[in-house]
Amino acid sequence: MEPAPVAGPANSRGSRRGSWRRWTGSRPSWRNKRSSRIPYRSVFSSLKPITFWPALAGILLVLAVTAADEQRFIAIATAVNAAIIDHFSVLFLYSAVLLLGLCVYIFCSPLGNVRIGGERADRIYSPFRWFAVSLTTVVAMGILFWAVAEPVVHFREPPGFSGVEPGSDAAMVFSLSTVFVHWTLAPYAIYTVAALTFALAFYNLGCEFSVGSLFRPLLGRRLGEPTAEAIDGLVLFAVVVGMSAVLSAGLLLIGDGLLYLFALPKSSGVYAAIAGFIVTVALLSAASGLRQGIQLFARINTFVFVLLLFYLLLVGPTAFVVRLGALSLFDFLVDFFPRQLLLNEPQGSRWSGWWTTAFYASWFAWAPLSCLFLGKIARGYTVRQFILVNLVLPSLFGMLWFTVFGGAALYYDSVGEGGMFAVYRDEGLAAMTYQLFGYLPGSRVLSVFFVFACFISFITATDSNTDAIGGLCMKAVTAERMGSPFVIKLLWAAVIGVIGWCSASYLGADGIKMLANLAGLPGVLIVLASGASLLVLARKLA
Repeated sequence: MEPAPVAGPANSRGSRRGSWRRWTGSRPSWRNKRSSRIPYRSVFSSLKPITFWPALAGILLVLAVTAADEQRFIAIATAVNAAIIDHFSVLFLYSAVLLLGLCVYIFCSPLGNVRIGGERADRIYSPFRWFAVSLTTVVAMGILFWAVAEPVVHFREPPGFSGVEPGSDAAMVFSLSTVFVHWTLAPYAIYTVAALTFALAFYNLGCEFSVGSLFRPLLGRRLGEPTAEAIDGLVLFAVVVGMSAVLSAGLLLIGDGLLYLFALPKSSGVYAAIAGFIVTVALLSAASGLRQGIQLFARINTFVFVLLLFYLLLVGPTAFVVRLGALSLFDFLVDFFPRQLLLNEPQGSRWSGWWTTAFYASWFAWAPLSCLFLGKIARGYTVRQFILVNLVLPSLFGMLWFTVFGGAALYYDSVGEGGMFAVYRDEGLAAMTYQLFGYLPGSRVLSVFFVFACFISFITATDSNTDAIGGLCMKAVTAERMGSPFVIKLLWAAVIGVIGWCSASYLGADGIKMLANLAGLPGVLIVLASGASLLVLARKLA
């Protein structure tokens, strides 16, 4: 099946295949169906050497240095993070708003009618499965870890410039609307722009499975292969460390759940068993391919999320949650631009830097790799449908999720005279969720269900990201040959598991998380360049 050139249905200028080929130096590459497997004998000869070996060496070096002198590593990472916050917060926040505006423009432009892969392209997933996979592979463990913790922290410790009293009704609205800033619209726009640019470059222009493809519409042949491989290597390093940080947070969350349910003490052995189970199941799923394992776990993941939402909404303080959610949504929309553009924050304040910038840095760090997977599974859908599924619907889900979980946590912390916040100070962020469940009927069953949700969420994310990581390392991945060798997925999954286990057991998550945040700086530059490429695509169709 040969895809049509990038052109909308209403375009009357004729075929652009020749001009696209001259412009990008590439051609559509999925004309004939071939095996999706790369022979094992050619695995290492098919590796991108500039991508694979420096990234692997860098990760092992960081692990060795951290193990040798943990305190010095954390001190250096803290200093660099502080410098990024002081000098680049404006770049992160303004870029996110710019990308959100770009999504609105593309949605309304002629490019919105273009079908990814051409008019005759077949879909990999049905609409619901596509949404389930896109949603669950992006949110990973984040919404489980922060849904209860972040609103309560903002409620009890709002910034001085906000003008609200800690523990007041106004602080409740501020806390939940702030969570909306960090987890809806602008963050999803970051992923959407990068993923959409890759999808069009990969399927419609025939570019390689590479982060460098984000630059092809903008630079064409001027982007050499060594440079593209070096960009892939930087992204690979950043995302593997980032996934390890998320795994370490997940291990802490699951470890607290096992302690609460079964009085199983938290230890390095328990964390190793949890990490091993997650990585093993994710690898078995990844080995089964896009149409089987990943979509199965994504549907289970979505079903679990929906059940948790409805249960909390049913047995929790429903009227309070609905009212607070409505007030917070209004506050979020009214103050959207002042918060994003730092219009109300005094000079020298680091509050947005330590919160909003840190979250956005993480989103930007993950976007260059996540866009490969999100773009790959979008074949057969239009650009407008892509924006709907990857920006609008996940943002609505995020608002609902944080309203229900965050609203319930705020209610019980308020009526319990700071009981939730006391758990945060005494036991840490991860334990707060189980404290919330203790206020609800069926708390132990709910906790078991939540632990299962943690397992399935990270399995889904690991599944999709090891698939993208494996493809990023290989020269032979094209739109017609999208699989990557299992041995490569196994290697990176093992590395992620080991670093995540070490972080949770010995180092604490802070050092690894700060290192992951550092990758947000090159990430924002890559995503902004992809936005420029998307504008080039839109102008070509105007």
